[in-house]
Amino acid sequence: MFNINGRFPGKRFRGLVRRAPSFGVIQFVLLTLSAAMFYPGGFDIYRQYFSELGATTARNGGQNSVSSSLFLVANLVIALTLIPFWLDIPSLLKDTKGMRAAGRLGSALGLMSTPFMMGIALYPIDTQLEMHFLTFLIFFPLFNVASLLYSTALILDHRLDGKPGALGLLLFTLSILVFIDPSAAYVPLLQKAILYGYFIWVLFMNRLISGRRAVSMHSSRDINGPAG
Repeated sequence: MFNINGRFPGKRFRGLVRRAPSFGVIQFVLLTLSAAMFYPGGFDIYRQYFSELGATTARNGGQNSVSSSLFLVANLVIALTLIPFWLDIPSLLKDTKGMRAAGRLGSALGLMSTPFMMGIALYPIDTQLEMHFLTFLIFFPLFNVASLLYSTALILDHRLDGKPGALGLLLFTLSILVFIDPSAAYVPLLQKAILYGYFIWVLFMNRLISGRRAVSMHSSRDINGPAG
């Protein structure tokens, strides 16, 4: 399985890398909320799609430079900071053949989704609609299936708190509604709820990883005895 300990030298640096996903989520929430505030003419969360924050021109015809810049930074940063998350999350699972397979596949799909998540912001919806739509169509299923695999594994592993797993399954179910009828009136609002929900899921999973690591380190000290 993937392991951050073997990929990033230095205890302090590894600690920063492990905090990166939480930082990515927090900055994404703050920057996208700020982008909505700076959107010319006001951003309608009930009727406008999330990607419109990254458009070069607002619906009222105004230049959307501030909002689109914030949207771009938010997406690029969270995409990059999720890389260590996908590398580290297999450490949560039991070391069995089935769990190892689920972890490898889940992390592979999550890592594959990274460049397409960037593409959603790099290709504005109003000037490069086809590429924007294509990157979204690739990113969303990859991320959804990756989270589904880990959420299911979490529920099946009775050693761990299953609440994040239940949240992941709920978000996956809601995502199906978006794909069934993308033009439905409820989709713009539901889309935002799902997106923020998935990043809350990342925070919960990252907390589980940290808690699991702390238990493992404590157990290791108990076995080896006090140093010195």
